[in-house]
Amino acid sequence: MNLENLYNLVKKEKIDIYNWHIKDANGIYINIDKINAIALDYDNLGTYIEEKCVLAEELGHYYYDATYSPYCKNLQLISKQEYKAKKWAYNTLIPYENLRRAILERQDKHFIIS
Repeated sequence: MNLENLYNLVKKEKIDIYNWHIKDANGIYINIDKINAIALDYDNLGTYIEEKCVLAEELGHYYYDATYSPYCKNLQLISKQEYKAKKWAYNTLIPYENLRRAILERQDKHFIIS
Protein backbone atom coordinates (compact mmCIF):
# COMPACT_ATOMS: atom_id res chain seq x y z
CA MET A 1 0.00 0.00 0.00
CA ASN A 2 1.35 3.40 -0.86
CA LEU A 3 1.28 6.59 1.19
CA GLU A 4 -1.60 8.10 -0.79
CA ASN A 5 -3.75 5.05 -0.02
CA LEU A 6 -2.98 5.40 3.69
CA TYR A 7 -4.05 9.04 3.63
CA ASN A 8 -7.22 7.97 1.80
CA LEU A 9 -7.95 5.57 4.68
CA VAL A 10 -7.43 8.45 7.12
CA LYS A 11 -9.91 10.56 5.18
CA LYS A 12 -12.42 7.70 4.86
CA GLU A 13 -12.32 7.07 8.61
CA LYS A 14 -12.60 10.80 9.35
CA ILE A 15 -9.37 10.87 11.34
CA ASP A 16 -7.81 14.31 11.72
CA ILE A 17 -4.08 14.65 11.00
CA TYR A 18 -1.93 17.18 12.82
CA ASN A 19 1.68 18.19 12.42
CA TRP A 20 2.92 18.16 15.98
CA HIS A 21 6.29 17.91 17.69
CA ILE A 22 6.20 14.77 19.79
CA LYS A 23 8.96 14.12 22.28
CA ASP A 24 10.54 10.68 21.75
CA ALA A 25 8.16 9.63 18.93
CA ASN A 26 7.37 10.37 15.30
CA GLY A 27 3.65 9.75 15.58
CA ILE A 28 0.80 9.19 17.99
CA TYR A 29 -2.82 8.09 17.67
CA ILE A 30 -5.28 9.88 19.92
CA ASN A 31 -8.84 8.90 20.74
CA ILE A 32 -10.57 11.24 23.16
CA ASP A 33 -14.35 11.39 23.48
CA LYS A 34 -14.78 9.58 20.16
CA ILE A 35 -12.57 12.11 18.39
CA ASN A 36 -9.88 10.31 16.40
CA ALA A 37 -6.66 12.05 15.49
CA ILE A 38 -3.15 11.20 14.42
CA ALA A 39 -0.31 13.56 15.18
CA LEU A 40 2.81 13.18 13.06
CA ASP A 41 6.08 14.97 13.66
CA TYR A 42 6.78 15.78 10.01
CA ASP A 43 10.05 17.50 10.95
CA ASN A 44 11.41 14.12 12.08
CA LEU A 45 9.98 12.09 9.20
CA GLY A 46 12.85 12.34 6.76
CA THR A 47 11.65 10.07 3.99
CA TYR A 48 8.53 8.84 2.24
CA ILE A 49 9.20 5.39 3.70
CA GLU A 50 9.40 6.69 7.28
CA GLU A 51 6.18 8.65 6.86
CA LYS A 52 4.43 5.61 5.41
CA CYS A 53 5.60 3.30 8.21
CA VAL A 54 4.68 5.70 11.01
CA LEU A 55 1.28 6.52 9.51
CA ALA A 56 0.53 2.81 8.98
CA GLU A 57 1.38 2.02 12.61
CA GLU A 58 -0.82 4.84 13.90
CA LEU A 59 -3.66 3.57 11.72
CA GLY A 60 -3.04 0.17 13.27
CA HIS A 61 -3.79 1.69 16.67
CA TYR A 62 -7.09 2.93 15.25
CA TYR A 63 -8.16 -0.26 13.45
CA TYR A 64 -7.18 -2.65 16.27
CA ASP A 65 -8.32 -0.30 19.04
CA ALA A 66 -4.80 -0.68 20.40
CA THR A 67 -4.76 2.33 22.67
CA TYR A 68 -3.47 3.20 26.10
CA SER A 69 -3.25 6.33 28.21
CA PRO A 70 -0.18 8.54 27.79
CA TYR A 71 0.21 8.17 31.57
CA CYS A 72 0.17 4.37 31.42
CA LYS A 73 3.05 2.73 33.30
CA ASN A 74 2.02 -0.86 32.50
CA LEU A 75 4.81 -1.90 30.13
CA GLN A 76 3.10 -5.20 29.35
CA LEU A 77 -0.06 -3.39 28.15
CA ILE A 78 1.97 -0.85 26.17
CA SER A 79 3.96 -3.63 24.50
CA LYS A 80 0.79 -5.57 23.66
CA GLN A 81 -0.91 -2.53 22.11
CA GLU A 82 2.20 -1.54 20.13
CA TYR A 83 2.49 -5.11 18.84
CA LYS A 84 -1.13 -5.04 17.61
CA ALA A 85 -0.63 -1.73 15.81
CA LYS A 86 2.61 -2.88 14.16
CA LYS A 87 0.97 -6.13 13.12
CA TRP A 88 -1.74 -4.19 11.28
CA ALA A 89 0.92 -1.99 9.66
CA TYR A 90 3.03 -4.97 8.52
CA ASN A 91 0.02 -6.80 7.09
CA THR A 92 -1.14 -3.67 5.30
CA LEU A 93 2.21 -2.58 3.91
CA ILE A 94 3.33 -6.08 2.94
CA PRO A 95 0.33 -8.29 2.17
CA TYR A 96 0.83 -11.97 3.02
CA GLU A 97 0.67 -13.12 -0.59
CA ASN A 98 3.41 -10.68 -1.61
CA LEU A 99 5.63 -11.89 1.24
CA ARG A 100 4.92 -15.53 0.40
CA ARG A 101 5.73 -14.97 -3.28
CA ALA A 102 9.02 -13.25 -2.42
CA ILE A 103 10.05 -16.14 -0.16
CA LEU A 104 9.19 -18.73 -2.80
CA GLU A 105 11.07 -16.81 -5.50
CA ARG A 106 14.09 -16.64 -3.21
CA GLN A 107 13.97 -20.42 -2.64
CA ASP A 108 13.94 -21.03 -6.38
CA LYS A 109 17.28 -19.28 -6.84
CA HIS A 110 20.46 -21.26 -6.32
CA PHE A 111 23.50 -19.46 -5.05
CA ILE A 112 26.99 -20.76 -5.59
CA ILE A 113 29.38 -19.90 -2.79
CA SER A 114 33.03 -20.10 -3.73
